[in-house]
Amino acid sequence: MLSPVSCKGTLEEIYDISRIILWIKELDVKKIALQFPDELLNDAPDVALKIELSSNIEVHILGDTTYGSCCADVHAATYIGAEALVHFGPACLTQHEKFPVLYIFEKISVESKPFLDELTATLSEQDNLIIASDLRYYHSAETIVAELQTLKRTVLYLEPNLFSLHQPSPDHLTVSGRTCQKLLPHDTPIENFIVIYIGEEGLTLTNLMFTLNQCTFYTYNPNGCSLKKECLNVNQQLRRRYFLTEKAKDAQLVGILVATLGVADHLKIIEHIKFLAKNSGKKCYTFVVGKLNPNKLANFPEIDVFVAVACPENSLLNNEEFYRPVITPYEFEIAVNSSRPWTGDYITDFRQILPDAAGYVPLTALSQEQEADVSLVSGQMRHVALEGLDDDSSASFDQISHRNPNSSLLPVGSDFLKRRGWSGLEPHVGETPVRTAHSGRRGLAAGYSGEGENETK
Repeated sequence: MLSPVSCKGTLEEIYDISRIILWIKELDVKKIALQFPDELLNDAPDVALKIELSSNIEVHILGDTTYGSCCADVHAATYIGAEALVHFGPACLTQHEKFPVLYIFEKISVESKPFLDELTATLSEQDNLIIASDLRYYHSAETIVAELQTLKRTVLYLEPNLFSLHQPSPDHLTVSGRTCQKLLPHDTPIENFIVIYIGEEGLTLTNLMFTLNQCTFYTYNPNGCSLKKECLNVNQQLRRRYFLTEKAKDAQLVGILVATLGVADHLKIIEHIKFLAKNSGKKCYTFVVGKLNPNKLANFPEIDVFVAVACPENSLLNNEEFYRPVITPYEFEIAVNSSRPWTGDYITDFRQILPDAAGYVPLTALSQEQEADVSLVSGQMRHVALEGLDDDSSASFDQISHRNPNSSLLPVGSDFLKRRGWSGLEPHVGETPVRTAHSGRRGLAAGYSGEGENETK
């Protein structure tokens, strides 16, 4: 992430203000928004003032993000009427819908010689390489890739997609906001490549390891100039994710968590999930709760499983903290679409499973035998291809049925959650007498001054 001004460089150098000014002139906009992570908000007023004085435009600061700080908050920017957004700090680089976003992050140099020495000492010259990096090191990563190519090494570079309106080609390897501009060799499968990640452990590395789970991973730490093989057991993690898909197969009530409003096609994936849920006979509810946390979701214990619509880096949540499983759209489709079996491949970008995308798998009709299935969680029979109940179903709220042996009795009706709500404090307009202002209680709620005196008397 970006460093505070007091640590290194001037304000203009750290926040690349000259580049921002040039970008504003190219777009010819009159109003922009600046998005900072929490740890950089102290510098936000000074940065905004310099940009405003240098460009003579209206500049706004987004004080808090709607969801994760890695996502460009396009929704908040458009709400205030901004024509463009400048995002500072770590970013997931997800594509946005027709809204210009400029990413600014710290530039840290990585010396090529120590890297090449470690690479030569650890790996063979015949090894096929894929180079990826933390955004802070991507300028140096380009130089390292160029030097490896001069040494006649087979190397592919996952280049960050820094232009938010650019749509990567489906023929190119794209993962975690990064794209290989070169096509994979036809005679070399992806599992024959070794991925070298320049940077520290984090969400980006985890996302890469899940998506490219057939590859061996090494990480290069620029601080210690050391290259080590990653020991994260991806297969074990994938088995845990597969268990969650089995839980989703047993689920009757599905909650769609809207954890992004800026990623392109988020509305399409929500409709796609609803279609899959209805086709499999599951009831579906949509929740917009802002930043996800266990306490918020625990308010809806009736929901059997949640499907999070989020950017790739915020999709893999730690389910040990949540009362109910939280899965990705890809995992939900595996659970309800028999045409998409579990193969070990993994997709964190939900846009890849939408119609017309490279990873789309259409639904197919199942035979009577295929509709019957045995749950690997409860061991009981279940139906995996039931017709969804219509909204005008004759089921009433007075009816009850067993969801499973481990759950309580719940109404069958499709709208029972709508009866749960909180309308705020009751105003009782015109129902209470008008009084003059008077002194109220004093002290803390645990014990107000004078409380209990009447009882003792």
